[in-house]
Amino acid sequence: MDWRHTVDELAGVIGAASPAAGATAFGRVSTDTRRLEPGDVFFALKGERFDGNRFVGEAFARGAAAAVTTADHDGGTCLVVDDPLDALQHFAAFHRAQYDVPVIALTGSCGKTTAKDLIAAVLGTRYTVAKTPGNLNNDIGCPLSLLEIGDKTDVAVIEMGANHTGEIAALCRLAQPNEAAITMVGPAHLEGFGTVENVASAKAEIVEALGPKGVFYVNVDDPWCRHIAERFSGQQVRLGSSGEVVLEACAFTGPGEMRLDIAPVGELRLPLACRAHAVNVLLAVAVGLRHGVREFQRPLRKACGDLARFKVVVIGPLVVIDDTYNANPASMAAALEALAEWPGQGTRMAALGEMLELGDAAAGLHRDVGERAAQLGVSHLLATGPHARDVVAAAEGVQAEVIDDPQAIAQAVYRLARPGDMLLVKGSRGMRMERVIEALRELYA
Repeated sequence: MDWRHTVDELAGVIGAASPAAGATAFGRVSTDTRRLEPGDVFFALKGERFDGNRFVGEAFARGAAAAVTTADHDGGTCLVVDDPLDALQHFAAFHRAQYDVPVIALTGSCGKTTAKDLIAAVLGTRYTVAKTPGNLNNDIGCPLSLLEIGDKTDVAVIEMGANHTGEIAALCRLAQPNEAAITMVGPAHLEGFGTVENVASAKAEIVEALGPKGVFYVNVDDPWCRHIAERFSGQQVRLGSSGEVVLEACAFTGPGEMRLDIAPVGELRLPLACRAHAVNVLLAVAVGLRHGVREFQRPLRKACGDLARFKVVVIGPLVVIDDTYNANPASMAAALEALAEWPGQGTRMAALGEMLELGDAAAGLHRDVGERAAQLGVSHLLATGPHARDVVAAAEGVQAEVIDDPQAIAQAVYRLARPGDMLLVKGSRGMRMERVIEALRELYA
């Protein structure tokens, strides 16, 4: 980071008493003592399973310039507040307001981290870009992302997630975005939202936060995005099957290679295994064009190769699509379609974990997965999780079974696999489906 504030300045922003060491300058904050560097200010956040106040002494031992806490601690300067998270958010909002740089805010039920990384890569050919690290898109991650903005920053790309109404609006009050995009709207986090209509309403908060001079990048192929755009009076940049950035053709030219013909930039060849990523590419092109970028092939190709989603690896005789990053109904459908479209004549197999946080709709949405797997020609389906039986029951014509142990799933695949076969491994983060891949590597070692 290339910014400096003083401890006294921080105290004033968060409503803490001004300390004796208030003139001390700092240029980083930390919420994790394992990553804390000398001179950082430590925010002692508290959650259901952790309490940062327990680590204040360790923060001072590692050289923290100060700590934002709920009580005084020996060993260093403490700024005492009622809620360190609230203090972090106030400080991030103050910090963002010091910089007159465009902030591009992104949300969506699926693809927002990918879109963020592709947009940042494209803009990085011309500008110094600050972006959300990884997928730190919640009430902690967003303020930390805003603190990535510094003296040399030209533009910031900030990802925003939510599982309840009002969360994105709150994040936007911190970020004050100038431009926004919604990748798509689908049934995700229904435990918190209840209905897809409520999901759409929550995603719309990112557009409602834009001023009259704001810009909304509209996915015209998503009906919810079109509906949200109808109520937005600012500038709109449309992308998809029509608009200012149009996907004219999309085809796989080889394993994990996609050719996209995009007006007005022409042909792009990218290492992508999933057709659903096309909208993220279009969004990156649309943002880039509006900001004067003209080079897309090189930065997008590199960024696509670095994505955490849809990693394609060869393990023994198998081509494995590793999409263990996370899962919801939209991304699960996209992954199954990618498995079906993968070039080659081998058998299609899928090891699928639970899609979490779907509330009362979970059983039906898991049945939809089984039906879709059958429609797309999956030969063998191995499901795990509380609703695995719903997936298996709906997968008519598929050799499907419920297996709860990752090692047992890997052993079943090992018995079935033949050269040229393809395996999709996917599930919500909490299912830790990467354990299936780890077990397969051991079996083929």
